Amino acid sequence: MESGPHRLRMLVVALAMSAVGCYGEASLEVPSIGGVPNYDDENPPPLPVDPTGALSCQLASVPQTVSLATIAADFGRQVYPAMVRQDSGCISCHATTSGRQFKVSQEPTETFYAARAAGFLTTQPGSLVSRLVSTDESVRMPRNQPSWSAKEIAAMASLTCQLAAVEARSPQTPPDEEFPPALLQPYTGPAVVTYDNPFLSYVQLKGKVKQVFNDDWVRGGVDKFAQTVGLFGGVDYVQYFVEARVASPDFLLGMDALAPDVCLQAARNKTGPFAGLDTSAPIIDTPPAATRQYEAETATDLTATTGALTSTGWNLYTNGQLTTTTPYNFPVTGTYNLTVRAYGSQCGPDLPAMEIRVDGTVVKSFAVSATAYADHVHTMTVPAGTHTVSAAFTNDFNMSGTCDRNLYVDWVKVNGPTEPSTGTTRTDAAKAKVDTLFRRMVYRPSTPQEKTDGYALVKDLANYEADLPKAWSGLCEGIMRSPDFLFTLPPSYESRTGGEKDRLLLVKLAQDLVGRPPNATELADFDAGRKSWEQMVDGYLASVDFRTYYFHKMRVRTESEGTADTDEPARLWTYLATTGTPFQDLLTGDYSVSTDFAKVSRPSEHGKTGVLTMKGFLQNKPGLPHYNYAARVMTDFMGSIFEIPSEVFDMRGAATAASTVDPTSLCFSCHQTLTPLSHQRLRWADDGTYRTTDEQGRPIDDSDRGLVGAYAFKGQGMSAFAQKAVLKESFARRTLNAQYILFFGREMRHTQDERVMYKRLWDVAQADNGNLKAVLKTIALSPEYTHR
Repeated sequence: MESGPHRLRMLVVALAMSAVGCYGEASLEVPSIGGVPNYDDENPPPLPVDPTGALSCQLASVPQTVSLATIAADFGRQVYPAMVRQDSGCISCHATTSGRQFKVSQEPTETFYAARAAGFLTTQPGSLVSRLVSTDESVRMPRNQPSWSAKEIAAMASLTCQLAAVEARSPQTPPDEEFPPALLQPYTGPAVVTYDNPFLSYVQLKGKVKQVFNDDWVRGGVDKFAQTVGLFGGVDYVQYFVEARVASPDFLLGMDALAPDVCLQAARNKTGPFAGLDTSAPIIDTPPAATRQYEAETATDLTATTGALTSTGWNLYTNGQLTTTTPYNFPVTGTYNLTVRAYGSQCGPDLPAMEIRVDGTVVKSFAVSATAYADHVHTMTVPAGTHTVSAAFTNDFNMSGTCDRNLYVDWVKVNGPTEPSTGTTRTDAAKAKVDTLFRRMVYRPSTPQEKTDGYALVKDLANYEADLPKAWSGLCEGIMRSPDFLFTLPPSYESRTGGEKDRLLLVKLAQDLVGRPPNATELADFDAGRKSWEQMVDGYLASVDFRTYYFHKMRVRTESEGTADTDEPARLWTYLATTGTPFQDLLTGDYSVSTDFAKVSRPSEHGKTGVLTMKGFLQNKPGLPHYNYAARVMTDFMGSIFEIPSEVFDMRGAATAASTVDPTSLCFSCHQTLTPLSHQRLRWADDGTYRTTDEQGRPIDDSDRGLVGAYAFKGQGMSAFAQKAVLKESFARRTLNAQYILFFGREMRHTQDERVMYKRLWDVAQADNGNLKAVLKTIALSPEYTHR
């Protein structure tokens, strides 16, 4: 056949009379695309697409100079601009954050390789070309928008044929089984500024409370953690099965119950962070004695309720009082001398009655016999804080024309405290306790400001409550609610240096791998340099605590219901991570794992299917015609996300297994995988039992039945699927991400700034034959995790 630009322009349409590719008038002969592409032809011949959506290509006429690199470059120039434009583009529905199978990223080369690996750049039905030329509006792309131009569609078709020629010429690792070539290029997108520090999970919070307070929060035989599991976003496999990943208002409500209880118990019993600390010792120092004299004739000193000024003081000629205008600040609870200089004018049978009052309460009464100014002193204990002091006249009397009983006051004086001064001894000791609490609860020293503020808080609380352990409990509660306690990595980490910074990172490592902070021995070994960071990582990964915590995380991931059957997939995950067994056994293992995490055999009908035929995984995931099982397999282990448009819901009632794999159907893009996979699972009933015949006694055909030519997992039964699935890049990425989440609380940004990390983990997995323990260690030693 003819080649060159003239060849492409002379293409004859097989199915359509317009460049958008109508499917209505198929001919017996379908021409092919090949030769040198002419991307500038504004009016190219109609495309050679048959009624199924398959594209016909003349592979031999594609020049030898065409390569993956030239195709990727042409894709970026000729096709990608149409994908990212606002009008009739793809990115509005197919952004990387969408749930669609096909995704358009911010980088053209990356989009090309991702589309290639996902099978959208093939000549088979369901490709981008077939979707662009379809006349079925429920299938055509871009949906509900103007069609692409003839020139743009021809470019897409030409690139598809070029790719087919290159792949036919140089057989290599299938594109969906290799590390994505686009991710080998440096990331050039916008900087990722998302704050990346996971909140403590329910299990980690329990572990932290146990480690810091030596308290399991069981009160009166009642497990308070179990009672509040819902508030903390935990799982109990009874009512709660999904673990929260972020903080919630409910979590903080749970802290309102937890913190006061464990803190007060520890403060009273001198346990946990209060071990060895005297929480009843005075916290305020006794200062040197001071004197403050309030003059009666000065309104800013004393305020009178009655009487008049005299040349030497104040005459209370009727019942009333003189009160300190500004309350006096008694610096510490102690003994003080309260003195009133006064005399009385006598009249009648009784002496003038004078009261000394504190905050309006009578603390001392005098019968004033002095007829000239004399000191009237009362010594008493006054609690720390501000208080008013008053001198009151209470028995006014007069005999008309004969005498008048009055009280004359010169001044009121406060002196004290009378105890010996303690300097700063108590304050220094209290601030040292504040620092000790920080070191024991958040594993770092307090800052000068935290020490000052913590001491001030305890003093303020002590003013409200004389019970000092309660005041110390209040500080403890505040620390428990701080970000440094509630995040796996204290935010103050960034401001620390040297050993303090390394210690805080060790706190995160322990919480990430064993669900608790490091114990005293681990901290001592690390702080003293007896164990390196790598040795700490190895020790945690080899520990029973790691196995227990990893099993918990995998129970959550596999949606266990807490039974032996539903725990079986999590036990296999845990066995792989703790023994270094290849992670491919997750799908291809021919064994099970017992409750003591030992490898055990299982019936031969399972074959090499790993979790795929475990009863706990099969249950609650119906097969045909619901396809839940197939969708969950592809989601859980291959990372696929199936987004169901409203149009699909409208047609599901009439859909059949055969109609879902019709290349012209809207269902095809998802069901080209889901339907064949559902057939391969047919020998396993929805309750997880195995059978070889159906309800009518007919032998079950559990092959993929050749339903989809491009199906990537062809073969007989789930074992055939598994053998091919473990080769896929998506399976490796999904499995690596399950480890990554342990440390970062999220999946890798593998297409963005963490593509280097992804390549590193990929290489380790390849070199160590899928050893998950080696993968976990690589993450823990990585600069991304250690912030170095």
